[in-house]
Amino acid sequence: MSRRSDIASRIAFASLVATIAWGAFAFGAVYPWAYWPLAAAATAIFALTPPAPLALSPVTTALTLVASGIALQLTPLDLEKIAEWSPETMRALRQLDLAVAAGAVTRHPLSIDPSRTALGLALFMSNALLIVASTRLFSTRGTRTFVGALTIAGVLLALVGIVQQPLWNGKIYGFWRSIDPGESYGPFVNKNHFAGWMLMALPLTLGLVCGRIARGFATVKPTWRDRLLWLSSSDANRLILLAFAAAVMALALMLTMSRSGISALALSLTITGAVVVHRQRGARRGALIAYFILLVLLAAGWTGVDVIAARFSAANWDEINGRRGAWADATDMARRFPLFGSGFNTYGVASVLYQRHDLAYHYNEAHNDYLQLAAEGGALVAVPTGIAVVCFVLLVRRRFAEETSISTYWLRVGAVAGLAAIAFQETVEFSLQMPGNAALFAAVCGIAIHRTPERKRSPQWRTAHDAARLG
Repeated sequence: MSRRSDIASRIAFASLVATIAWGAFAFGAVYPWAYWPLAAAATAIFALTPPAPLALSPVTTALTLVASGIALQLTPLDLEKIAEWSPETMRALRQLDLAVAAGAVTRHPLSIDPSRTALGLALFMSNALLIVASTRLFSTRGTRTFVGALTIAGVLLALVGIVQQPLWNGKIYGFWRSIDPGESYGPFVNKNHFAGWMLMALPLTLGLVCGRIARGFATVKPTWRDRLLWLSSSDANRLILLAFAAAVMALALMLTMSRSGISALALSLTITGAVVVHRQRGARRGALIAYFILLVLLAAGWTGVDVIAARFSAANWDEINGRRGAWADATDMARRFPLFGSGFNTYGVASVLYQRHDLAYHYNEAHNDYLQLAAEGGALVAVPTGIAVVCFVLLVRRRFAEETSISTYWLRVGAVAGLAAIAFQETVEFSLQMPGNAALFAAVCGIAIHRTPERKRSPQWRTAHDAARLG
């Protein structure tokens, strides 16, 4: 790498950390003054990042297909064609667009609200660029430094939530009043979105903990004396700090009392714990399992097991806590717009016409991002999205097979656990619609699919890894 490329890479790396922090602390970047700088920063990071020799073409091609599908929703078509190809779109446009209803125009995009779809496309493209950029950065500079910085941001974010909770005056940071102040937590307008951010960041911190324990125990003689002596080393002190940081982040997530967040955290810990049981042996396995149990006991005990149990028992599970009606409406919209969708990012507009349940409230979101994508995108967007997911999973699997670093292996496990947790939460929430959360999601994807830099590769790990694979 040339000196100029190295400087650009360093700037891009620092900018990535700053961008993720901005997305979290600026109220999840839900406001235009926050998400437009976020999108601009993501584009700038992509421009600064030197190209890396990566086999990303299937993923980038699939992401391009998704963006192309959204762009097609913005392409003006003759109203006669729209009526032929998507009759429901014409019925909606006659109710929403005065020019169409009056016969003053002959062409219109497939989206029922082109301005909202254009916004959604711009934010989607910025996050797609961030996935590619972060993958390139981590493939040249590694991931440990970034995850360390992310852990610091996560602890600060957790402390904001923990300290603000007993001092809550209805205003975020003590001065910013959100539309739904009762649902806020930390700097996030909605507690579930705070939980969504933590669900992606916490498993990465746990990946650092697992990696340090695996490396530490591998370099210490298997005697209690040597292990106790190792506990006084600088590596062990860093490990203790990381373990404490993870506990603080887990506690903050628990204190949100977000049922979806707590359930997804349980899934994340189960995935990571299963890998620990499968990959580790002896004292390393025992230490990690003991730490995971202690982490859960501390977080749940401090919050109150009875409080958590009461929170879950208070939910109306027959109606999936009020979401059944919203899901039925989203399913109905998906049936009405099967091929081209109502338009990316238009669910809140379409629900004005098609909401049939819980009419005391207007649902801007379906509280299930998969159903919402089907309603907004139809097959035009949903099919390439499915292809992108399959390509991504296959690439992650390949990266695990190629792995050559103990530390990177565990960070990759953390990334996968975080992605699985947020994917689970999205069945009942819409955390990834928060631009700040989407930016973190892009970086976590980069960790999952990046290629370990050559300087991080270890012959000892390669031998141990091959032995483990061969049984």
